[in-house]
Amino acid sequence: MRSVSTINTPKLSVIFFLILGSFQASAQENSPFSRYGLGDPYPSQNVINRGMGGVASTYGNWQSINLSNPASYSELKVVTYDIGVAMDSRTLRSANPIQKYNSVNLTPSYVSLGMPISKKHNLGLAFGLRSLARISYSIEERKRLRVDSMQYLYEGDGGLYQAFVGVGKSWGGLHIGINTGYMFGRKENTTRAIPIDSVLTYKSNSSTLTTYGSAFINAGLQYEAKFSKKTSMRFGFSGNLKQSLSAQQQINRETFSYDPNGLSTKIDSVYQTAEESGTIELPVSYTAGVSLNSYVVDNLGGRYDKGLIALEYESTQWSNYRFFKQPDKLINSWQLKLGGQFVPNPIGFTKSYWNRVTYRAGVYMGKEAANADGNELPVVGLTLGAGFPVRKWIRSDDQFTTINTTVEIGKRGNKKNNITESFFRVSFGLNLSDVWFKKRRYD
Repeated sequence: MRSVSTINTPKLSVIFFLILGSFQASAQENSPFSRYGLGDPYPSQNVINRGMGGVASTYGNWQSINLSNPASYSELKVVTYDIGVAMDSRTLRSANPIQKYNSVNLTPSYVSLGMPISKKHNLGLAFGLRSLARISYSIEERKRLRVDSMQYLYEGDGGLYQAFVGVGKSWGGLHIGINTGYMFGRKENTTRAIPIDSVLTYKSNSSTLTTYGSAFINAGLQYEAKFSKKTSMRFGFSGNLKQSLSAQQQINRETFSYDPNGLSTKIDSVYQTAEESGTIELPVSYTAGVSLNSYVVDNLGGRYDKGLIALEYESTQWSNYRFFKQPDKLINSWQLKLGGQFVPNPIGFTKSYWNRVTYRAGVYMGKEAANADGNELPVVGLTLGAGFPVRKWIRSDDQFTTINTTVEIGKRGNKKNNITESFFRVSFGLNLSDVWFKKRRYD
């Protein structure tokens, strides 16, 4: 008898359940920085790359999906399912007035599936769904007017998501890839004005709901210069040109009151617009990096990652952002990242489990896009990560499962900013190319 290997993807119902369950349970948090643009940018890298300070433009692996550079899809050798979630613990501090706010949030990051289309021609495919930005804030302000004191409550909700599909192809050391798909989201801003001293003045609520979506395209490339079978240098670049989102906006102004249970009840509609069409202009963004890579070569010629160290620069021209032709309090952002990973024994049998674990670390620094108080908002962070293999390594087996984890500590803002934020983020990723995707049949 001979064995025949066939690829068996998960049932559609299982995929649908995981996607729906991941993206319906959106966590609530309070980030005043998410008030600007399309929200607070969410780390869009794979958990693997987050563990290395976010470096991703040069990264490629035969059993993991690099969400940041489609050129890496050409290296996929097995069908891989990858999901990621993150838990954030944030502490906001305000200098004037002196206040402190803590929040803990569990947030889905991405769900993706990648596979080789042709191993012979080094052609790979990946698709999935990921979160790009979040809007979630609730800010209270009290003002003394000529006669009355007023309480203002500013609230926002929404986010930006991306459903993508991409292909990657390589010719020797040159890798090229392209992503396309659909970006979509919503942004809802409300302002409630509540008189404190007067009972004769109505409470007012002003809300603006904007929904948006459009097809997108981005691309990337990588080039690897080999020094030997065991060492190489890799260059990476990815980015997108200016893109437009089609948007629909509706404005509502009304008076309201609170019922005995504290719920708001509309009294009268003061002003309401029909749905207005417009565009949201997203700016040019790019990432460029370089890495030094080391490998282990087995006696069959197979090459396996031993370690790497990478340096990367990322920039987005947020000063060109337009929301229905209007600018926002945004400036050009940038980040400089340094990170790497190391595997003591990437192949073969070893008595120590910890020799097969992938260890990662990285740092980053830069400037955020939000410019609410007229001062730049610096950001700095430190990351530590690890990839834990679940199965023993077998040279002839294509079944692998890895649990990736990342711990991130960072801070946004300094003494020049009225509001600063310190954060602690733990990310978990499940990289699965196991029995879900393969079965044996005999004839």
